[in-house]
Amino acid sequence: MAHQGIEIAQLRAQQEALNKQLAEAKERETLLVLNEIVQKMGEYRISVSELTGRKVGVHANELAAKYRDPVSGSTWSGRGRAPAWIAGKDRNEFLMDKRAASHARAQAVLFSEGH
Repeated sequence: MAHQGIEIAQLRAQQEALNKQLAEAKERETLLVLNEIVQKMGEYRISVSELTGRKVGVHANELAAKYRDPVSGSTWSGRGRAPAWIAGKDRNEFLMDKRAASHARAQAVLFSEGH
């Protein structure tokens, strides 16, 4: 029995050492990836606000309009209950900034719950 206890203690010590190595390796890799992302953002002139979908100068409780009804000119931020003029329709058709459509699709992929 004493031998089994020693073996378990040794294995746990090895496991702790491996967990520490794993955490350090993950931290190094994360820094490399972040540096690569920042480099690509600079290369393609992508701002943080553009990446996250936030507008510069817009406060947290004051959302910028993202969609516009071509008939009435009404706008909607994309948050909360959808107005009748956009409910059940393809929202990309109502985007105020057509470039935002490609960013919205990219953000949906990047920030989906599966990632």
